Amino acid sequence: MSLILSIIVPVFGLIALGYGAGRARLLPNSAPEALSAFVFVVAMPTVLFRTLATARFDAGNPLALWVSYFAGVVVVFALGMLVARRLGRSDRRAAVIAGVGASFSNLVFVGVPIATLAYGQEGLSVLAMLLAVHLPLMMMGSTLLIERAALLDARDDASGGGQRLPVADIALRVGRNLVKSPLILGIFAGLAFRLTGLPLTGPLGDIVTLMAGAAGPVALFSLGLTMTRFRVRGDMPVALAISGLALIVQPVAVLGVGALLLPREWLALTVAMAACPSGVNAYLFATYFRSGEGIAATTIIMTTALSAVSLTVWLLLLA
Repeated sequence: MSLILSIIVPVFGLIALGYGAGRARLLPNSAPEALSAFVFVVAMPTVLFRTLATARFDAGNPLALWVSYFAGVVVVFALGMLVARRLGRSDRRAAVIAGVGASFSNLVFVGVPIATLAYGQEGLSVLAMLLAVHLPLMMMGSTLLIERAALLDARDDASGGGQRLPVADIALRVGRNLVKSPLILGIFAGLAFRLTGLPLTGPLGDIVTLMAGAAGPVALFSLGLTMTRFRVRGDMPVALAISGLALIVQPVAVLGVGALLLPREWLALTVAMAACPSGVNAYLFATYFRSGEGIAATTIIMTTALSAVSLTVWLLLLA
């Protein structure tokens, strides 16, 4: 009961407040985008900066962390694509969107608050190492797979579909976008400050602490507010299967590999992050490539709602 009161209720209570505010139209129409931009551009990079500038990483091997986490990602991504193709009869692009929805956990808007409340500063230190590679690898891999799927679908379609970008151009474009990502810049800035050997104290430390403290609550409220923009659009059997992959199969896979590679204090955090609901990235990919919008939107809503129960179970088991 103490776990539910101290972690689950605050996290999902703030999401519910944001969703209620959105449904009641208490804020301007531009509020979801503005709050999300604040979290992504200012608050979360500050969290990563502070964490990497002050954390100690002598409790485990980052490579073991990455192998453990992405072993689950690869398995669930492949299963998500298979489910969409076999169960939903989706085209290749929509199948990749399903894979993204199953494997691209919301480590920023949900993961950071969960790590902060459940595991403290040590948990944030581990999560920072995961975030350092999570966004680049997931964005790069997802984009390349969708572009490849679009090319294959165009070949299968007698009407064509336009010339797709070569793989090298896709990789270069994604790489340029990642270099300019505020999250990546926050990571680099934290590592650079760490190399100076200076303590993060005084007025600068106070400013960073205050800004970082706003990240979690605003992120959760913003997530609830943004969910009012999504609509359940059918594809319920596929979305339900993908939700099971995201909330159950992925953390089980990470637990199986991580139990062999990770120290105990890292294992619980890594599995909890793998059990986070799907992020909005799947919907962004779907709208950009005009395929799988229904699967993406329904998956985000279902995983976010169901994760209130599944994360409670996982945190109890991992405790």
